[in-house]
Amino acid sequence: MISGLNCITAHRVWFVPDFMVWGLPNVGQIECISSEAIDATTNVMFGIVDIGDGPQEVLFGQLIDHRGNNLPASINAPRVFPRARTEEAVFVVETESPTGFRIARDASGTSPVPVDLLVVEMGN
Repeated sequence: MISGLNCITAHRVWFVPDFMVWGLPNVGQIECISSEAIDATTNVMFGIVDIGDGPQEVLFGQLIDHRGNNLPASINAPRVFPRARTEEAVFVVETESPTGFRIARDASGTSPVPVDLLVVEMGN
């Protein structure tokens, strides 16, 4: 049987301080239709438009831990835990991939949010 301490220490862990989150969540998509009349010809156009800027794409290989080392380009079953250093909310969008993750801040804020990231390799 594996003890709790052995389970925790069996995985690689990185601490990334002072990471700035500027991405915003997508509010959604809307369908739109418009018409354009040029001379005697009228064109009708249909499209889908994203509302909001979108989350920030982060690759693990671009992050630097608290010791000044780059994280590996690929991490097996990663989990990212952001800790905002202000009162504004920050969250990971969707599920992390082996090469990176998407992160966003609360859209009601006016500026990027500084966070500390804890990246844990969960393994198989």
